[in-house]
Amino acid sequence: MDAWLEEAGQDRTGYAHAAARSVVFNAVRRDADGPEASRLASLATGARGDVRLWVLRLLTELASGAEDRTAAARTALALLADPDPSVRRAAAWLLAEADRAGAEEILTGPGDDLPGDDLPGDDLSGDDLPAPDPVARLALAEALLVRGGDGLVERLRGDADPAVRLRAAPAPEGEAVLEDLDAAGSRMAGPGSLVAWGIGTVWGFNARRSADESTCYAWVARLAARPTEAARLAAVDLAAVAMRHWRGAPAALVPHLRPLLADSVAAPAAVRVLGASLEAARLCREELAEPGPARAEAATLALARIGDVRALPELCRIVRAGASGWQLGEAARGLAEVPGTDLAPLVEAAAAAVDLPGPHDAGRALTVLSACGAAAAHAVPVLVRLLTELPAGPTSGRGDGGPRNQRAAHLAGSLIGTLGAIGPAAAPALPLLDSLAENGPGTRAGHTAMALIRVSGDRRRAEETLGRLGDRPRDIALAARILEWLADHGGLEPRHVTRLRANAADAERAHPRLLATLWLHAGDEPTGPSLDAFLEHVVRDGFGLYVCRVLGSLGPAAAPALSTLRAVAEQSVRVPMYFGDQDEEMREDERLAEAVRNTLRRIDGLRPEGPGPV
Repeated sequence: MDAWLEEAGQDRTGYAHAAARSVVFNAVRRDADGPEASRLASLATGARGDVRLWVLRLLTELASGAEDRTAAARTALALLADPDPSVRRAAAWLLAEADRAGAEEILTGPGDDLPGDDLPGDDLSGDDLPAPDPVARLALAEALLVRGGDGLVERLRGDADPAVRLRAAPAPEGEAVLEDLDAAGSRMAGPGSLVAWGIGTVWGFNARRSADESTCYAWVARLAARPTEAARLAAVDLAAVAMRHWRGAPAALVPHLRPLLADSVAAPAAVRVLGASLEAARLCREELAEPGPARAEAATLALARIGDVRALPELCRIVRAGASGWQLGEAARGLAEVPGTDLAPLVEAAAAAVDLPGPHDAGRALTVLSACGAAAAHAVPVLVRLLTELPAGPTSGRGDGGPRNQRAAHLAGSLIGTLGAIGPAAAPALPLLDSLAENGPGTRAGHTAMALIRVSGDRRRAEETLGRLGDRPRDIALAARILEWLADHGGLEPRHVTRLRANAADAERAHPRLLATLWLHAGDEPTGPSLDAFLEHVVRDGFGLYVCRVLGSLGPAAAPALSTLRAVAEQSVRVPMYFGDQDEEMREDERLAEAVRNTLRRIDGLRPEGPGPV
């Protein structure tokens, strides 16, 4: 276990962390009283601070599925008086998960001692500890309320601590709530909290469930105009939740957040929130382009995503330094979509960044090169070298070989995809790509096969790959991509059309690329069940933009899709996406909404009877 924890300590958010978490979970759940479980519990009290916090988070997650939570509750109680406030917060979250009744008693009781003799399945009398300090009490309130509890909310609204009262307030309504916000808003969501929600975020979630959007916008306006730092920061957090949920929020809230860009305290948060939305970034592009250390990185990414070439020099610096994580690829795509942009400096920066020492630096640099497409041709020698340096052995990415091999598998898949995105200019990599094992990294998703086809431009190679594919769903998905490529590179032959129709016979289960290729290249009409099934992909599986491109290419023949597209365009809340990043999901919905509106105009404007309502 110690070896896995050491790996995770070097990679707190990536593959090593996930692998270590899985190993620890499996070991502890196999034997809750075994040596691994004992070792984990000992680390909660005897390790350095950052390790203790990570272990307490693991214990909290383990407690949620455990039948006997006594040991977890005992560990949490002992740490509620720890000298480190972050550990006290983490312990409070663990106690709320392991013994909710005991946590509520501590929070709402007379406050003399922590109850030690009421833990389930054990008699811990004599282990009573001093009552928790305000840090631990607030963390208990946050942990308990994030899991619900109307009765507890009412009791806490009369608590002596203004921070606890504030956390129990459902909305920024009433002078008493605003006074508590001014006095204690900065105490919320401190380090060690399992869920780091400021009060503005809490109110945002409440607004999504119970208030209309205009009420939420009024709350943001009121908080943004208030003179205290805590109120203005709450306004920004509340606005972030609103913009992720309602499509009208960016236009409605930019006037209230724009002044905060000049606020010495709220500016960094305001830049992040305004820059996270494509629409808000466009409305504030001039303010975001103003120099300032508090906004440089977030503003640069925001400007790049909307294709503002003023971001290019600073983005190159960020890429070369290996900063900003996985957002770099999306920023690079924004600039690459601007016709005439000189991407050579960005390619040079990304090629240099593949050799940075961090566990994810190379992968992040590859996302930039992939976004640059054919413009990244000058990086091909670096990519070929990187391909030769990949470790031999099991790198399928399916859990074998430990976290280092999992990282290598992911890197291999990214590298193969990048070479495919570059296309024919990556021809020097063909011999190495050809030598990859048939079940090697990237093959399961068809990356290697498609990379070979795109780089070689060879129809014969595409035909051979197509001939080896069967009827499994992943084979049909790869076949759909190959058939689409063949249609675009020389056209389809009768046997291809026959295969397309066979694979798309069950319209409800047909891959959208099969249907699109039939309509665009085989002359089939987009009608009936096949069109209905295709339109379902507008709002699912990440195919929305692809569906819009296809329908736009079909022109008037896609007129039966107009009512479905109008419904998507007119909905007030965002289409759910599942990327794992709420801001990225918001931006994808913004792109989708814009694409749907453009497609409506294209189809409707080309109809013989003229345009209808959009």
